[in-house]
Amino acid sequence: MATRKRTPPRSAGSLDKRGPKTVKSKQRAAPTQTKPGTVTTRPLNADAGAEKPIRRRSANPLAPYLTVMDAAASLAFYARAFGFEPGVTVTSPSGEIIHAVMHYRGAVAIMLSPEGIWSGTMQAPVHSGAENPIILYVHCPKVDELTARARAAGARILSEPSDMFWGDRIARIADPDGYVWCFAAKVGKFDPAKMPQLADENPAPVSGLDIEF
Repeated sequence: MATRKRTPPRSAGSLDKRGPKTVKSKQRAAPTQTKPGTVTTRPLNADAGAEKPIRRRSANPLAPYLTVMDAAASLAFYARAFGFEPGVTVTSPSGEIIHAVMHYRGAVAIMLSPEGIWSGTMQAPVHSGAENPIILYVHCPKVDELTARARAAGARILSEPSDMFWGDRIARIADPDGYVWCFAAKVGKFDPAKMPQLADENPAPVSGLDIEF
């Protein structure tokens, strides 16, 4: 029977034929100063030299894309009123913000762009002349504190914080662009006994329901 030749072990000083292994550095490239026509993650009120690298955020499967009157003004308002944080912004060569992302509690909350920027006819609700059919429902830790913050920032409070039958304490707030926000904090469980009846309706008693929002 033929025997297989055994390769002698390498000496401690011998090198692999492919040469020594190298490890690539994972250091980030230094951020560059924001210029018109580029993408940035620097907050609007930061100093010129305080630009921050992109922070990893958890993904949100649904993010409303809002059409606003003035993107810079809306970014400033949402930060003051709701505590949203500026994320990626895209500016035109003239320096106008044409796209922006905002985060809330570690995830993407909204994206926005100004009216007419993409050659469309979409308008902010305050300019459309029609009632806004969408309410933006956002969970927050303390709805009373957020309502006070929004009021101080100039938001219109449509309804003061109150406990609802499904277990949330909510407040309805309108922003300068006409969007209606419903901020909610969990305070209890669904109570079918407190469900309001619709007009001209006499439903059978509801029992045994346990709805979690």
